[in-house]
Amino acid sequence: MVKSRQRESENGIIVRTKINWLREIIISIFSIFVWFYCIMVVLFFISALFDYTDPYISLIKTAFKMTNSDIRSFMLVIFWLWLFFFVGLWSWKNYNLKRFGSLNRRSQPHDTTIEDLLSLELMTEEDFHLLHQSRLVVFEKNPIKDIRK
Repeated sequence: MVKSRQRESENGIIVRTKINWLREIIISIFSIFVWFYCIMVVLFFISALFDYTDPYISLIKTAFKMTNSDIRSFMLVIFWLWLFFFVGLWSWKNYNLKRFGSLNRRSQPHDTTIEDLLSLELMTEEDFHLLHQSRLVVFEKNPIKDIRK
C-alpha cells in the first residue's frame, strides 16, 4: 500500500522567501559578537587553568577583580557540583533499573494491512478498492459508515 504524500511542485522549490538584507547583516554582526564572546570566555578559563598570561585576558581578570587562584577555586566548586549531580542521576538510573527492570516490553506496532482496514467495516470493499485504484473519485454521499458502539 503506497503512503500518501504531497505532489511535487512544478519547479521543485517548496519555500520561496524574500531576503531582507538589513536583517541578515544585523544577524551576522550579532553572531560574530556572540562567537567572539564565547572564545573570550573559554580563553578566560583556560588561561587561569594553565596560568597563561595574556594582556587582554589579564584586563578582563582585572575588571572582575579576580586572580587565577579565584578562577581555579570556582572551577573546582563547579566540578564538584557536576560530580555530585552526575553520581546522583547515575544512582537514580540504577535504582530504577533494579526496581522496574529494563523496559523492553514495548514494541512498534506492525504496518496496517488492507485486511486490517477492511475488518473495521467502515466502508464497503468496493468503495475501498475504488479509492485505492482511481486518481479521482467523487462520491454523492460519504462512504464511511458510522462507528458502532
